[in-house]
Amino acid sequence: MHADAVAALKSASPQLETQSGAVILLQDTGGLFQPQDHRAWRGGLSGLARTAAREFTAATIRLIDIDMAGFGTSLAASHLVEELLTGGTAPTTGLSPAGRYVPQDRDFTLPRNQPGRLGLQDVILVTGGARGVTADCVIELARRTGARFALLGRSPVTPWPDGLPTTTNEKTLRGALAKAAKAAGEKITPAALNTRARALLSGAEIRETLTAIGQAGGEARYIPADVSDPAALTQALADIRADLGEITGLVHGAGVLADKLIREKTPEQIARVFGPKIGGLDALLTQLDTSKLKTIAFFSSVAARYGNAGQADYAMANEILNRMAWWLKSTHPDAAVTSINWGPWDGGMVDDGLHAKFAELGVALISKPAGANAFADAVLAGPACPVEIVAGAEIAHG
Repeated sequence: MHADAVAALKSASPQLETQSGAVILLQDTGGLFQPQDHRAWRGGLSGLARTAAREFTAATIRLIDIDMAGFGTSLAASHLVEELLTGGTAPTTGLSPAGRYVPQDRDFTLPRNQPGRLGLQDVILVTGGARGVTADCVIELARRTGARFALLGRSPVTPWPDGLPTTTNEKTLRGALAKAAKAAGEKITPAALNTRARALLSGAEIRETLTAIGQAGGEARYIPADVSDPAALTQALADIRADLGEITGLVHGAGVLADKLIREKTPEQIARVFGPKIGGLDALLTQLDTSKLKTIAFFSSVAARYGNAGQADYAMANEILNRMAWWLKSTHPDAAVTSINWGPWDGGMVDDGLHAKFAELGVALISKPAGANAFADAVLAGPACPVEIVAGAEIAHG
């Protein structure tokens, strides 16, 4: 469904880029964007609409969430027509028997750590958590709880070669690898050199994360497995339970980017982005006993909330995480269930080029300590944790 919607916008892109027409996207997540059933899986079109509005600025792009089950077909059609004729131009609107709803960002204060919420006895499964900002969050959670962590990632832990100088700089490492290859009489292509360097740096970062979790008072295992591969996940979960115990928390941070404008977006790119976030979540929820989870946290993005040119698939996938959080909260009211729409961090996917771009735009970046503290506050807040959090620099510091 989501790929089909992108394809439809892509085919209409020549007109949308030059003409002031209108596009109406419809989804059914209950009319309040707070689905409490399987309709949550359909919730990505609002992310697409917000992105399309940024890419097709000459056109009017609207998303309407309409509660088909609540209205019935005939009444739903009547309310939809009324909204189109008199509802104005709000880019995102909900229609349900409860009335008309326009989503708004709400101010909130994250509750502080609830003593005993998570502790030494707990096992937290973390996807994508051995590297980047997710790792920073897990290290802080380990410091506060002393819990056990099972980190799932697709990267193998490549050992560092004997005699190779230790470095975290990719350019320096490539030079050292090239020199070592030449000394050994090995011919290596630039592409192979890059691949080797990145594998070594990835392995070093994973080992560093495991060490940091231990130093923070937690316990950690790294399991190389693709979360979107059900068979690999089955084996990984069996190993985790045998080694660490029953899983009592889930942090889903896995994700990749494949940025292209809608007019250039391919089904393969969409599938690549949806794989770890949505395919992975589906596999996780199928195989985990969610009734035993004290906390469920998704790493979403402000791209879902506000759109971002070139990230239609990423916005849709993260928006589905936001809707899934509402469904899971409805079935697990005593757990801390949250989807955190992160703004840009000072690190992670923000390289020097993006850092300069954000500075030019006046966008404050979330520091690693502030973001990690905000994350820990959220997942340790218990039932009081907001289901959706929009986390910019102000929230992370607040």
